[in-house]
Amino acid sequence: MGRVLTHCGMGWSYAVDGGRLNYRPGMRRVPSLVPTPHPAIGFRVSPRRPQSAGARLRRLSPLFHYTVLLAWAVAPPAGAAVPPPETFAFAALGCLPYSRTPAAAEGFGRVIAEINRQAPAFTVHLGDILGSDERCTDELLAQRRADFDRFTSALVYTPGDNEWTDTHHAKAGGYVPTERLARLRRVFFAEERSLGQKPIALASQRHDARFAEFVENARWTRGGVVFATVHVVGSKNNRQAAVPGAMDEWRRRDLANEAWLHATFADATATNAPGVALFFQADPFEADKDRGGYEPGFERFLVTLEKEARAYGRPVLLVHADEHRYRLEVGMRFNRDAPPIPNVTRLETFGAMNMHAVIVTVDPGSEQVFLPAALIVPGNALPVLPRPKTLARQR
Repeated sequence: MGRVLTHCGMGWSYAVDGGRLNYRPGMRRVPSLVPTPHPAIGFRVSPRRPQSAGARLRRLSPLFHYTVLLAWAVAPPAGAAVPPPETFAFAALGCLPYSRTPAAAEGFGRVIAEINRQAPAFTVHLGDILGSDERCTDELLAQRRADFDRFTSALVYTPGDNEWTDTHHAKAGGYVPTERLARLRRVFFAEERSLGQKPIALASQRHDARFAEFVENARWTRGGVVFATVHVVGSKNNRQAAVPGAMDEWRRRDLANEAWLHATFADATATNAPGVALFFQADPFEADKDRGGYEPGFERFLVTLEKEARAYGRPVLLVHADEHRYRLEVGMRFNRDAPPIPNVTRLETFGAMNMHAVIVTVDPGSEQVFLPAALIVPGNALPVLPRPKTLARQR
């Protein structure tokens, strides 16, 4: 059986890599969402002549009688207990498999098998579906598409840099990155639904005429919680002046991601969602590299995200890959020198030679909503947990 390495809720910060445990109080309680009766339908009877109550009711249309009966049937009786919101789990993984060796294929197979055994509501793959020194061939992309269909529940995917932004390197095949991105969209995002054996419907950015090409940006809801992928990748988010066409692609996608964040939080606010979870491939935080400020390729994304998360005020979970280390941080600092955002939690997955995943219990009725943990896969080598580069500075 898989083992949970860490399990903590919001209000706690547990740095696995350094063994640091801090409590941060002050988390606001999120009210539970409860069903409300259908609003009453107003009507008026002409006062031409006095009528008894029974006569007035008989004059009402059959549609009104049906509506009243329906409202009575769905409204909970006075004093009845409201059932608690649904609790469920999702899994996430990234940077897997990271090579085309038999051992990597077997390890990735065990990851899929363990996630299937856990039976999450859905799984999200956070990109880098091949190693940085692999050729990103059509055949390899087709193999990964087949691998995704081995997940017995829904599988949602957001691209990584190894699939397209870095494919101009000779070791990756010397491709034109934008051509590989177009291929990814045809193979993985042709339909507005997830992959996996039990696909779920997704709402994508293809319906926004300004950004219709970004079909990979997707959103869905479960238990009232809003989930969304955002196409943010490593290698400086493709802000690479030396690569032909990269800067133009980055500018368009950067604006699309900004609009997608605004739309996602607007949706969460309008529906009174108890929480928001966002999934992307890159580690965009310069503080992880012991640097202040923002990498320009990620600045618009981070500034927009911070503004929206602070205004939203409820739990926000950021799940990403990229650096191949498991990290769980409550009260994120988007900038090393900025104050933390108490309602934002960052969860980074394993990757590369650490062939494991993460699993998150979602309890919409709790004040923290998201309860993240590491999912250690039986049969795969135990993970290596290097000390974070920022740990010494934080002490």
